[in-house]
Amino acid sequence: MTAEADNSLAALTRDLDEAQDARYDVIIVGGGIQGVCLLYEASRRGLRALLIEKDDFGGQTSWSSMRVLHGGFRYLQSMDLPRYIESVRARRWFMRMFPGMTEPMHCLMPLYGEGLKRPEAFRAAVWMNRQLIRFEGRQLGEPKLNPGAVLSPSDVVQDWQRVPTVGLKGGGMWTDARMLSPERMVIHLLRVAVGRGAHALNYVCAEDIQTSGGNVTGLIALDTLTDRELRFDAPIVINAAGPWSMPLSRSLGDARPELFIPMRSFNVIVDREPQSESAIAVTARKPGAQTYFVVPFGDKVILGTAHMPASRDDFNPNPSRDEVQGFLDEVNEAAPGLEADIDSISCVWSGLVPAPFEGATYASDRPVVHEHGHHGGPNGLISVSGVKFTTAPMLARRVIDPIPGRPMAPFPDVPNWRGIQEVPGYGGSVDRLIELARDESVQHVDDLVFRRTGLWQNAAEAMDLFPRLAGALSLSGAELEDERVRLKRALLRISRPWEVDGAGN
Repeated sequence: MTAEADNSLAALTRDLDEAQDARYDVIIVGGGIQGVCLLYEASRRGLRALLIEKDDFGGQTSWSSMRVLHGGFRYLQSMDLPRYIESVRARRWFMRMFPGMTEPMHCLMPLYGEGLKRPEAFRAAVWMNRQLIRFEGRQLGEPKLNPGAVLSPSDVVQDWQRVPTVGLKGGGMWTDARMLSPERMVIHLLRVAVGRGAHALNYVCAEDIQTSGGNVTGLIALDTLTDRELRFDAPIVINAAGPWSMPLSRSLGDARPELFIPMRSFNVIVDREPQSESAIAVTARKPGAQTYFVVPFGDKVILGTAHMPASRDDFNPNPSRDEVQGFLDEVNEAAPGLEADIDSISCVWSGLVPAPFEGATYASDRPVVHEHGHHGGPNGLISVSGVKFTTAPMLARRVIDPIPGRPMAPFPDVPNWRGIQEVPGYGGSVDRLIELARDESVQHVDDLVFRRTGLWQNAAEAMDLFPRLAGALSLSGAELEDERVRLKRALLRISRPWEVDGAGN
């Protein structure tokens, strides 16, 4: 397959009449990575599938991911082998699907002889990783990932010159992978699914599930761009709306508190020179300190991930200034010489993730799949709450596999052979903007800036490009000014989220 092969992918067309006239096997509510993978897997099995998303595809928590494809190395420390195998297989799947938009990421953790962060314990985990990595499903010709090693203190200092050396016993090294453009990955999966007969509609909000005799028959939705009511027919509806899955379940009288307990999660990009070529796991030397990662990101670094409790009905993911400052203080204490401050922030990636219980200070690590018909709710309604971008494909297979489909083997995967350098904002020409706007259901300028390209990385350049962006959407008159204001607000939301209404609790 050539590098240009993805030009033949189906366009994402927002044809509401065509989508309404179709009869579906399954409807998926939610266009984050969990819902998108569900649509992709449904289309692989020949199911007639529809996905609806109330905003833009991949525009909420999925967009705010730290861009890391976790291989489950930490699960070896707790001997959770099923989750380890699921993670390494999912990581390999993403690397195979997106060879030009993923890359290996070397990780380093200083070891001070405390608990599981001892050279002996880490060496045992490396040994297990070396034995079990064969289960990842690597194919002939695909690059191997280093299973890890225990480094001497001097090697740690060579990798990270500012590492705190008092009590340093060595370092643990392992390899994960990182995504270079999760927004393009989401769109590619959607376009493959649509090419196999699926429909995908952004800016369409689920309003109510339709039932008859205790069975799902479809749903009523609202086109948020025109306020037009829509009806779609299907015997199965999968509620994968993330934080918004609870209100939909509640409307049916079958609310499940455990489905999604929200907490705010954020990562910060700061204008500081990387201290190492590796992603560094840093922990302040005090009891109960959280471990964070300092990850190279070009000439900047990503710091993450912070978790803050949120109330059940608070759907605003934006952290307050005090929360961000407190997070920076903790990371600065763990990474001497970083000296990150509010003024050094270029971007805050924030979203809502599931917590294991109310008031928790860490995110849940267990997905939830709830079949409402088994608990007194309507048959055919399934609610899904995933926990990791990495394992979304595996969770999707688990949910889709039991759904009756055509008697056929699944269609093969369709990799994306484009490289990151072809994407506007990551090195690609802005001449592609018209093509992207035409073929990928772009409804607003910020769809193009944030979720089709990497132009969000430089606010000034994005605003300078506004005339070309507006031209790609054929905007004029009052609509032109509305879109300019909308884009400025979206750029402010990622650079200074505490200045946006509703930040923090």
